[in-house]
Amino acid sequence: MNGRVVAALRWSLGVAALAFLLWRVDLGSALATVREADPRWLAAALVAQLGAKTCWVLRWRRLLAATGHPRGAGSLLRLILLGLFFNNFLPTSVGGDVVRGIGLARDGVPKALAAASVVADRLVGVVALALLAAGGGLVGARLWPDGGPWTASAVVAAVVGTGIVVATRPEVLGRLGAIGPSGPLVAKGRRLVEKISFLSGQAAALAVALGFSVALAACSAIYHWTVARAVGIDLPAVSWFVIVPAVMLFAALPITVNGLGVRELGFVGFLSAQGVDGERATVFALLAFVGTLGFAVAGGLLFLRGDRPTTEAKHV
Repeated sequence: MNGRVVAALRWSLGVAALAFLLWRVDLGSALATVREADPRWLAAALVAQLGAKTCWVLRWRRLLAATGHPRGAGSLLRLILLGLFFNNFLPTSVGGDVVRGIGLARDGVPKALAAASVVADRLVGVVALALLAAGGGLVGARLWPDGGPWTASAVVAAVVGTGIVVATRPEVLGRLGAIGPSGPLVAKGRRLVEKISFLSGQAAALAVALGFSVALAACSAIYHWTVARAVGIDLPAVSWFVIVPAVMLFAALPITVNGLGVRELGFVGFLSAQGVDGERATVFALLAFVGTLGFAVAGGLLFLRGDRPTTEAKHV
């Protein structure tokens, strides 16, 4: 299927999910809740977001150093912001990860290694989410047995994390790379294997990157906790270290663009199971989403300034 068609379908699903959430709430009451939000907690949420982005930059920087082509934190932050802009605002088949790879290639990193670092960055992030979601699911099953699909979340997260770790082992990569040609899907799989093969033997770099990923996930949990407190949701802070990784892992599935709608539905579902009023849960989910868009807007300003990818580098 054409990439533009797939992107359009994913955008449509995400917008439909958000429209469904908005349809279920009284807009006047929801806006009143937003106006009454505690600015002190919102300021704390901004600090948590800055911490998350810092961890992201440091994680990617460490993985790039493992390729032998280190880059400065400032240039990597610029590419992350551009990627967020593409993910959130442009209805295009060129996603944020592709934009980051293109930017690295323009900055002198060989195309294959640029793509490899982006793929590795994404994989390490998913593994960290899977680990936290699995652990959080087990904790949730014990603390709030009727408050969500904790066991299912733990099992799915453990399978995802284990699968990625196993698939990036040298012997597994070698076997996958030896698969004979049997169609476009296998060819795409072989290219992916080639991209992530630099992870083999990079245990130290992966350990550091995984540490930054865990710190990033912790900042994300704190961000959502502070936004929740701002709108009057007073769940224990520890519960967000259980809920957020599970929701974010689910939102990482390529169902919609950047998890749009899927993420918000997930939060509303989990919070409703905790006894939070559905309307307040929806306000929280939408406000938490809007609160992350400032970085995407910053990427848009960079794009309008002329800092943009080139079409010839599209296959990085």
